[in-house]
Amino acid sequence: MLVGTPFAYLLARSDFKFKEFIDAIIDIPIMIPHVIVGIMVVLAFSSTYGLGPFLQGIGINLIDTLIGAIITVTYLSATYSIRVVESSIKMIDPDVELTARTLGSTPTFTFIHVIVPRIWKSIANGAILTWARAVAEVGALLVVAYYVYFNGNDVYPASIYIYEGYIALGLAGAVKYSAALLVIVLATFIIYRLVLRHV
Repeated sequence: MLVGTPFAYLLARSDFKFKEFIDAIIDIPIMIPHVIVGIMVVLAFSSTYGLGPFLQGIGINLIDTLIGAIITVTYLSATYSIRVVESSIKMIDPDVELTARTLGSTPTFTFIHVIVPRIWKSIANGAILTWARAVAEVGALLVVAYYVYFNGNDVYPASIYIYEGYIALGLAGAVKYSAALLVIVLATFIIYRLVLRHV
C-alpha cells in the first residue's frame, strides 16, 4: 500500500519511457500461471542463478524463507491494489491538483492532502484485495517457499498446509483446514465492510 499508491499515482499521471513495459510487468500475475512466476523468482534469486550468489554472499536467502514468500506474494498480489488506485486517481480532475500547486503546495503536500483524501476508500479496497489474493496464493509458493524456515521451525503457508492436508489425510482432512481459512477470510471481509460503512 505504501509503495503501490505512489506508484499508481505515477502511472495515472505521468508518461515516461518504457511505461508500457512497466504496465506489462505489473499485469504479468494476471496473464500467466503463478507457478511460472515462482520459477522466475527462483531463477532470479536461487543460490546458483541470477542475484542469488550475490545475496547469499551477504547472508540473504530468498528461497524457502519468510522474506522470499512475502516478496513473491506481494508481487503477485500488488497488481490489484495498483490498478484499483490508478483507476480512482484517473477519475480526479487534474485541475484540482493544478489549483493546489498554483496556491503554493508542493507535489508531496498536494498528493497527501488533495489526492489521498479523495481516494482513501480505493486504497483500502486495494489493500484488502491484495491481502486476500496473497492468502489465496499457492502456485508460486509451491516453487519458491513450499515451507518457510522460521525461528528454527518449518512453517507451511496456509494454502500449502491445506494442500498437504489433502495429500496426507484426504478430502476430510483438507475440508476442516479449508473451512478454518474460509471463516477467517469471510470474517475479515465482513468486519472490513462494516467498518468502511461507518467511516
